[in-house]
Amino acid sequence: MTDLAAMGASETAPCIFTGFPLDTADHLRGDQAWLKQQLSESSTHFLIYAGGCPLMDVSDGLHPGFKFSDELDSFLGENWRENDWVFIGLDDHQNAFFAGAVKGNVTLQGHEKFIDLRSVALQVGQGGFSDIPSLLGRGKMLLEWHGRRHYCSSCGGKSISERGGYVRKCQNKDCGAEHFPRTDPVVIMMVYKGDNCLLGRGVGWPEGNYSALAGFMEPGESIEEATRREVLEESGIKIGKVTYVQSQPWPFPSTLMIGVMAEALTEDITIDKTELSDARWFSRDELKAKMANGGDDEFRVPPTLAIARHLLENWLK
Repeated sequence: MTDLAAMGASETAPCIFTGFPLDTADHLRGDQAWLKQQLSESSTHFLIYAGGCPLMDVSDGLHPGFKFSDELDSFLGENWRENDWVFIGLDDHQNAFFAGAVKGNVTLQGHEKFIDLRSVALQVGQGGFSDIPSLLGRGKMLLEWHGRRHYCSSCGGKSISERGGYVRKCQNKDCGAEHFPRTDPVVIMMVYKGDNCLLGRGVGWPEGNYSALAGFMEPGESIEEATRREVLEESGIKIGKVTYVQSQPWPFPSTLMIGVMAEALTEDITIDKTELSDARWFSRDELKAKMANGGDDEFRVPPTLAIARHLLENWLK
C-alpha cells in the first residue's frame, strides 16, 4: 500500500476513503485482451463483495480477504470469469486488482466474513490513517453503479461493461450511448463567526449528535454558491467568504464530500425543520473542552470517519 506521507500530504490530516493505493492504469483499460489475461494470472487480487460489504480476513486483525484465480472455481463456480469484473488498478509490483459482486450464496472459511464498509473503515483507522478503506470504497462504488445501470437511460436498451468497468455502452445499434460512473457532489461546511461555529442536528438524530451542515450541489452551482444556498436554507444564516479545505469520497452510495470553511455574516438562526431538529452556535473554548473530555450528552464528538470531524478540528486549531 502507498505511504501517504511520502506522497507529500498536506498539513490537513487525510480523510478516511482517500489515499487510493493503486495505479488506476487508464491506458490499459481499453485493452480487452490484456484484461482477460489478467483474470487468469496467479498474482491477480480479487476483491469480493456481497450487498456492498467487502470480504474481509479476520484471522489476524482485519484485512481485505483477497481471492486468487485458483480459488475462484470453487468459490464462485466455473464460469466466474464471465462476471462483470471491475478493474481497480495495479500495485507497485504490477499485480492487477479486480472487484466483483457475489451472485448467490458462497461458502466462507472460518477466517472470512463480509463486513459493512463503515465498520471496516472505523476499525482499520483506529491506529492511524489507512488506505484500505479507499481501496474497498472504490470497488464498492463502481460495483453498485453497475448494479443500477444494466439498461441504457437514453433508449432503454441493454448495456454492457467496457474499459474495465469504467464505461457501460448501450448495445442498441441505433443508440450506442456511453454511460460513465456517477459521483454526486455534496458541500459540507464549518460555518463560523468570530470564535463561534454553527453546528446542526439532523431530524431523527440522537440528542447531542451535532455536525457540520451539508447538502447536495444543484446543477449549475459553484461550490461557493451551493454553500451559501444550503446554509441559508437550513439555518437562515447568510454566508460571505467560503474557503476550500479538503474533500472526501463517500461510498454510501457514491458522493464526493467537499469540505469548506464558511464565514457567517449574520447570527440569528431560523432552522428548516424538515432538515434539522436543532442548530446552535458553539464557542471555540466550549468545543475544545468537550473534545478533550470525549464529549457529553450535550455534544457527542463526531467520529473520525467523518469529514465533519476534520473540519471541526481544523477550525479549533
